[in-house]
Amino acid sequence: MLGASPLAAQDPAPEDSTASESQALRVFFDCQVPRCDFDFFRREVPWVNYTRDRADSQVHLLITSEGTGAGGRRYTLDFIGREEFEGIDDRLTVTTIPNLASEQVLTQIAASVKLGLLRYIARTTQISDFQILYEIAEAGGAGTVASAEDDPWDFWTFRVRGNANLNVNERTESYRISGGLSANRITDDLKLEFSVGGNYNESSFETNDSTTVTSIREGYDFEALNVWSLSDHWSLGASYEVGRSTFGNYDLRAEVGPAIEYNIFPYSESTRRQFTWLYTVGVEYADYIEETVFLESRETLPRHALSSGLSIRQPWGGAFGFIEFSQYLHDLSLNRFEIFAGADFRVFRGLSVGFNGNYQRIRDQLNVPAGEATEEEVLLRQRILQSGFEYRFSISFSYTFGSIFSNVVNPRLERF
Repeated sequence: MLGASPLAAQDPAPEDSTASESQALRVFFDCQVPRCDFDFFRREVPWVNYTRDRADSQVHLLITSEGTGAGGRRYTLDFIGREEFEGIDDRLTVTTIPNLASEQVLTQIAASVKLGLLRYIARTTQISDFQILYEIAEAGGAGTVASAEDDPWDFWTFRVRGNANLNVNERTESYRISGGLSANRITDDLKLEFSVGGNYNESSFETNDSTTVTSIREGYDFEALNVWSLSDHWSLGASYEVGRSTFGNYDLRAEVGPAIEYNIFPYSESTRRQFTWLYTVGVEYADYIEETVFLESRETLPRHALSSGLSIRQPWGGAFGFIEFSQYLHDLSLNRFEIFAGADFRVFRGLSVGFNGNYQRIRDQLNVPAGEATEEEVLLRQRILQSGFEYRFSISFSYTFGSIFSNVVNPRLERF
């Protein structure tokens, strides 16, 4: 964890900060984390030139993140040298606690950005604008990392959530209530996750003949996951799930089973790349609200699944996807195949292209109620419908040209 560091760089004095753009270090800021405020970093670290394209930079700063067991996040800052700094790379990490204000999180990241960029500035004439100050951190301060012996909670974290929405106009009315509780204990050797939640949705519509149509959907669930770290590549786990869903035609659904996963890359590299193979096998119990198309009111069935997932974040962009095949063991014809893939590419200077697509071949809908769905149930999505396949696809691109610099911040007349 990088907290308050004892070694810090003092920003250039105002009279020295007027160096020409050609003298300042050129940085391509590539932040791939939620709520990353580029304007904040341009204000906090104003003594570099931010380029709008990687091809114009001397340093490519790639910021990624992943959640921690305590509910915070660990941010990984990769400094990738380019041009005369080719091959000079560095990595810093920042770990934040949960429920910090966005400004506090960004301030911690910005402090590490300054430290990381010093390595490159030290090799340029711009270093003459800097002074290095040494500060001794107070005992128990922000730079102190707690050990297991110091934690009265023994690494357990709890979270309560709730949400309520109301939307009313003259002819329609809808409200939604949801909430839940989770308890997690995550260490390097063992991960324990427990959660319980529920939601209730009700909508009313007045038609042209003054008839009122009401739609109600509700669901509740309890989920648990235990994972043991066997090595830097292997994991063993077990999952448990109990729930109810009026849309899915489940009065009660329960599933339990073990799982084993192999990651081709070390788990320590998970922020930049993962390539996993996961096998699960278990037993599923279902008590249906309505009798299904297979004339079943309740049943207990064995089921297994094999999946593979890929996630890569690199200076050229990112790629992600997974492929999964699942099957009921009592009847091998009841199965499902799903594939998802997406990528974002920086093709050349100024041009970025992205796409993602998903396809499912569905042959395992045991929970579809018998009988035809009414028009009201179809339009209001009150129950699951039988389908043999499902797919979607999207593509996007952006092209930017003009000045290579993006240093100026001007928020006037912007809508928050």
